[in-house]
Amino acid sequence: MNKIEELKKLLEKEVLPELKAEIEALEKLLSKKNDKEIKEELNYFLEVKKFYDEALKLINENKLTENEAENILLDLEDMEDDEGEV
Repeated sequence: MNKIEELKKLLEKEVLPELKAEIEALEKLLSKKNDKEIKEELNYFLEVKKFYDEALKLINENKLTENEAENILLDLEDMEDDEGEV
């Protein structure tokens, strides 16, 4: 499997579903308690999701290079190391 296919699979099966769940949880929290930190965290996750949605769009349009895919995969690995999960 090349890096582009590997990234696509990871985005579709793990990263985007986890981001969606995190965003939904934060939105639910925010609806109960209007907190500045929660808003900031929600905005951060929305920006991250936007980035990965765009990467997936580029993959589907065959516009993402192997090198770009590899860089994104390395970033995801770094995030996984930092947080213990993607």
